[in-house]
Amino acid sequence: MSSATALPAPIPLSKIEQELGQQVREAQGAGEEPVQRVRMSNLVVYCDDEARATEIAAQVPEIVAVHPARVLLLIGDPSGPDGPVTATTSVCCHRLRADRQACSEVVTLRAGGSAVETLHFAARSLVIGDLPMNLWWAGKEPPGLAGTLLYNLAENAQQIIYDSIGWVDPAHGVSTTAAWLEHAERTTASRWRVASDLNWRRLKYWRRLLSQALDPGSAPGAAEAVSVVVVEHGPHAVVQAWELISWLAQQLDWSVQTGKVQPNVEIDWDFASPTRPVRVRVRRLESGPPWIHLVRLESQLSDKPAALNVLRESEERLSITLEGVPSEPRTMTIPPQSPAELVGRQLSDRERDPVFRDSMAVARLLAETLFSY
Repeated sequence: MSSATALPAPIPLSKIEQELGQQVREAQGAGEEPVQRVRMSNLVVYCDDEARATEIAAQVPEIVAVHPARVLLLIGDPSGPDGPVTATTSVCCHRLRADRQACSEVVTLRAGGSAVETLHFAARSLVIGDLPMNLWWAGKEPPGLAGTLLYNLAENAQQIIYDSIGWVDPAHGVSTTAAWLEHAERTTASRWRVASDLNWRRLKYWRRLLSQALDPGSAPGAAEAVSVVVVEHGPHAVVQAWELISWLAQQLDWSVQTGKVQPNVEIDWDFASPTRPVRVRVRRLESGPPWIHLVRLESQLSDKPAALNVLRESEERLSITLEGVPSEPRTMTIPPQSPAELVGRQLSDRERDPVFRDSMAVARLLAETLFSY
């Protein structure tokens, strides 16, 4: 796969389609092999940092290889000088077979100061009208705190993607975004929309493995016997751990009682389950990748202490072991989960996830227990 071509000098918005057509023709080169413009949807990406925009631009070729789209990369700098929206264009191509290649279009729009609030007008004029529109909110603010800019950008979107990794204030980010989800996915007679958190997608295999381990058919009484849960995560991954606990509480019918937090160290919650109190500890490791490293569930089985440990051994492997119960360790291989892979897969997954919504409702309750700290 080739990378995106170098960005040319800014061009007038009225010349964008003409410039894209020229760049696609140039991608064909001197040969006669056909070049296809491939588009399954429009992908509008908003970020408020040039460094972040550079990261996303580098991921675009991989994203469109999974889910071909017209990409509109919007870069807003509210603290920058006022001025008109500027545009640059590029195409990124990958080979379908020896005699054919496919190209996706990328339009980058930049604005500063008050002009940031007009980016949605420019983007609206460039989307392909008969294709679905996806919005990837890559700004620093959680969606629940983003205000009118997100509202305007998402007005015609069928899917909104965001990533809760690295939120500076997790409690308020989770609480406000859980409330925002109720409105973001509201259906009217003419509109249907789904909202997705990439962190939730990262948890797919953790949820699957824990579901299997606690299934009554394979481990009778195990779910009801859990009394202590410990989750260890790397820096910036606290919301990922938070969402896993929220899911577990929702699945096992736990109700939160109290919570307390030591910022950047540990969060403790006390739950009531149908059979016993449950203590949950979410611990931040000093260093390491931004993912969950360990989930430990302690319990009593046949009046003997037992524990289930799920460990992330590497980027592509989870292992599960039991203490106090004769069993063999098991492992699960995880497919690659690069940021581009996560986004590309999510773009093609357009079904609402009621489990995510229910888990976020629990996550909001967990956040509210921490507001006094």
